[in-house]
Amino acid sequence: MKRQYRLLKRQNRDIFFSLALTLCPCIASAGEAVSVADFRRFVSVWDGDYNNFSQSKAQEEAGRAQNDRNQPTFLFIRKVDLPAFGPETYYAEWRDANQTAKVIRQRMYVLELDQAEQKLRLNLHIWPADKPVFVARTSGAYLDARKLSGMTPVDMAGLKECDVYFDVGTHDFSGAMKKDACAFPTPNEMQIYSWSQMKLTAIQFSYLDG
Repeated sequence: MKRQYRLLKRQNRDIFFSLALTLCPCIASAGEAVSVADFRRFVSVWDGDYNNFSQSKAQEEAGRAQNDRNQPTFLFIRKVDLPAFGPETYYAEWRDANQTAKVIRQRMYVLELDQAEQKLRLNLHIWPADKPVFVARTSGAYLDARKLSGMTPVDMAGLKECDVYFDVGTHDFSGAMKKDACAFPTPNEMQIYSWSQMKLTAIQFSYLDG
């Protein structure tokens, strides 16, 4: 089942995330140049600590079944110094708020200004599911970036056409993968296509796992 998440950024390195994703209608018009200033603003809003407590509580109060609502979750995003990925690289780690030792997922986000597409681009790297020792060694890197030392894109699970392309809004950035382009391999060698969407402001990160 597809899930939308809305996370709010807590002030002073505290942030919130949410499951309601509404793409902004005030995005840059087709053909409008995306500027270096847009990119600088884009990279400035990622770093922070997020949670979806407000969203989760609202779903509970609305009477949604437990398996149909988003469980309380922390998201930590940190800019990291990993030259092999690029100058604007961010480590993201999701943790279960009820079992804080439980890591839900890890991602590396590499942000770029894509002049050809006239978009702000998030190059997505995911952790390899078949390397549990590597996953365990790097978990908690939002507190100690040395756990990521020496990492390169070769260490990540191979993904093609899974980048997220963002348009620039007045107060937000709205992005999506290209439709029917991002394929995730499965153990039975079938491919599952993903169409993730994201929306980012100075205080909120929303995304739809598609």
